[in-house]
Amino acid sequence: MSYPKRFEADTKIEVRPIKTLADLRRCHEIQRAVWGYSDLMVFPYTILISIQHNGGVLLGAYVNDELVGFVVGYLGMAGAKLYLFSQRMGVLPEYQGLGMGYRLKVAQREQMLRKGIDIIVWTYDPLEGKNATLNIEKLGGIVRSYARDIYGVVQNPLQTGLTTDRFLLEWSLMSDRVRERIRGQYQRPRPADWLGGQDIPIVNYAAWEGDVPRPLAADLEIEHDQVLVQVPPDFQRIKRYDLRMAQDWREITRIIFESYFRRGYVVSGFASSLQPRLPNLYRLERKAFRSPIDFSAWMSGVSEE
Repeated sequence: MSYPKRFEADTKIEVRPIKTLADLRRCHEIQRAVWGYSDLMVFPYTILISIQHNGGVLLGAYVNDELVGFVVGYLGMAGAKLYLFSQRMGVLPEYQGLGMGYRLKVAQREQMLRKGIDIIVWTYDPLEGKNATLNIEKLGGIVRSYARDIYGVVQNPLQTGLTTDRFLLEWSLMSDRVRERIRGQYQRPRPADWLGGQDIPIVNYAAWEGDVPRPLAADLEIEHDQVLVQVPPDFQRIKRYDLRMAQDWREITRIIFESYFRRGYVVSGFASSLQPRLPNLYRLERKAFRSPIDFSAWMSGVSEE
């Protein structure tokens, strides 16, 4: 097995259930370090214990027996269909980018399959490229649902000044698409792969101010089996540069995704940019994907009143 540069060959890396009180309480620290959450937003360890003991999943990522990340989810039901809603996953900043999140999700998949659950769903911000790479490309999830401001006002540095719009991701654990990813038999695309000669129309464009893209108008009426949607390569950088520009990206991409989802398109691919002045790209296909989960209750979000 090859290890990231930060790990030595004898480094012990393990994903396992969290069982000790000390590690359960360490989950508080991880949440604060990853998201900057106040006590109001931190899942207390008592809730984590209850989830773990009542059909949910609570797994920790350990490096040399030190807890560095966790994933927690609980069972949901749509009609007679049981599924896992994966509520929160976090890895300490110094261990991000080393595959720990992927390890947690694969272990979560294995645990759910042993329980007879074959679908996991969760939400993520469509403008966060690292999350999209993991969720769409590395894990093989798909998206066909967009929820506006689903969590209302969230006071943390990652969300300040923005609505909490989210994709609702579906991870069908035994689909060919997912099994291909888990076996490692899939080459992730790059933006140049889709922009160079595949004749896939682009829905929206951007005007670049140095290395920062400002969103322009979008075409909501393209009729093609596949379309590409541009999103910024580094959304957090845009927020630091110009919050109004970040809000513009939220508003235009909200309109785009809602419009194309209504017309039967599904997010099936994501290409992450590694070059200056080149956007991240979502690929949407007009293709029939059947889902046992009815997401309609999520669409309205919450009221601030």
